[in-house]
Amino acid sequence: MPRRAVFPGATRTTAYGIIAGLCAAAPADATPGGTPASMPPKISSVECRSACAGVAYARTGSTLLLKGRDLDTATTVTFAGGRGTADDVVAKPQKAAAKKLTVRVPRGAASGPLTVTNTDGATSVPTRRRITIETVQTRKVEGGGAGPGIEIAVTGRKVFFDAERRPTLTYVVRDANPVKVVVEVVRVTDGTAVARFDQGLVPSGEERLVSWDGKIAGSGVAPDGRYEFRVFAESADGARANSAQAGPPASGAPPSPDSFVMLGHKFPVRGAHDYGSAIAAFGGGRNHKGQDVFARCGTPLVAARGGVVKLRATHSRAGNYVIIDGEQTGQDYIYMHLRDVALVNKNERVRTGQLIGYVGDTGRATGCHLHFELWSAPGWYTGGSPFDPAPALRAWDKTS
Repeated sequence: MPRRAVFPGATRTTAYGIIAGLCAAAPADATPGGTPASMPPKISSVECRSACAGVAYARTGSTLLLKGRDLDTATTVTFAGGRGTADDVVAKPQKAAAKKLTVRVPRGAASGPLTVTNTDGATSVPTRRRITIETVQTRKVEGGGAGPGIEIAVTGRKVFFDAERRPTLTYVVRDANPVKVVVEVVRVTDGTAVARFDQGLVPSGEERLVSWDGKIAGSGVAPDGRYEFRVFAESADGARANSAQAGPPASGAPPSPDSFVMLGHKFPVRGAHDYGSAIAAFGGGRNHKGQDVFARCGTPLVAARGGVVKLRATHSRAGNYVIIDGEQTGQDYIYMHLRDVALVNKNERVRTGQLIGYVGDTGRATGCHLHFELWSAPGWYTGGSPFDPAPALRAWDKTS
């Protein structure tokens, strides 16, 4: 199950508790004009639930779940940003109940605490910790002549197939009437459209999100490379606009602000490491079925490719180990000598880049290291064969 970011909220101070007690003891018509007073909402935690920028933060368009109390009468959620009110951005809740509320991160929201205000104007104590929001640069495309305008922002400049985080486009069209919109994902090297999203008629000023899963219809997973979102808009009178750059980029020019790099794998050892001597290689003069990657014990290990855990076990030679059936590869990915029992369970669905354990020296191991194997379909000791993972590891090492 995908992990979720949790940002603890503020607790009431002693002074607030005294004030709340006094309010509770006051007559119902104690507020000016006899309007019944209400308890201010309270936020106890915040979770990023969808379109998240990663485990630890959110971004424009992310859906946040706020938990607490007295949230059912909430009218606004304020993203406070830094000190002062100059960068405050307000959003309306999508759904609100007594103990939980969902809200979408609006454009322009900056990292900072949140507050909730209800129908009586009572405002919650700000969350104790800042909600980290990934900042993105919005690009404006003016339609030629009477053509519609487009505002575009792209999050996820380097993304991995089957990871929790996907490349995401946020766009807004500007026109007098709803605009017909089509979004394409284009391979930058040759301009080929590899995915298409027909958005239908989109009202002017309405923010829309499009995420790409890294798949090409009929062809499986997109190869590693740079891709770009392109938005095509057509107004009711036939005027058109699109976000495509004029011609291919010049040699040495910076990449398009609407582009991103998609990679199929993430290097599993997330810290300083080396590949050891010849004995650590595949074969190694001892029928060694994998490649050793040496790193300090306790260095985090992540899934090089998402997939389903086929086995989590402990063995006298392999130590703590885990086997993952790589998504859309038919291959098995094996991680051995983990410091502790793997953090993922058999049959659990994991994502590329998800933490699965730590480098260790359990089993028959000399020094702290990851013993990593790749097996062809149908898999580890089920008809597949091991093959040298070093070229793949070194390639992933360079890009991720």
